[in-house]
Amino acid sequence: MILILRGRLKGQQLKYLSRLLDMEYTTTELSKIVGFSRRQIYRVYRKMSDFPHRIDTSGRIWINGVEFREWYYKKYGRGKYKLASDETFCLTCRRGVKIVEPDKCYREGLEYLESECPHCGRKLSRILKKEKKS
Repeated sequence: MILILRGRLKGQQLKYLSRLLDMEYTTTELSKIVGFSRRQIYRVYRKMSDFPHRIDTSGRIWINGVEFREWYYKKYGRGKYKLASDETFCLTCRRGVKIVEPDKCYREGLEYLESECPHCGRKLSRILKKEKKS
């Protein structure tokens, strides 16, 4: 699964996304409520073929709040990317990759696995245990 980063909302914006009602919003209203620029709707979301919107006779875009929220969750997920226990996330490839030939490392109460991405060769880490300082 490839992760889509363009148009992804941050933590506070995801929280505001849940405030949308079952009514139509203009692009300006939607961007003010959720907390992103109006340009993001035109440059990112509207270019996607399944973006839920309606254009009236004067050319104004109307977006139903509930439909937009459900579409966003379907397209981007609800915030966290789930990894299997034998995977780590590669920032270059933008996906979870299997840990290959890991080295177990310890540093300042932290136990972690270190490996390389099999696709791009980037150095990857997976935290196993973190001891609390007393």
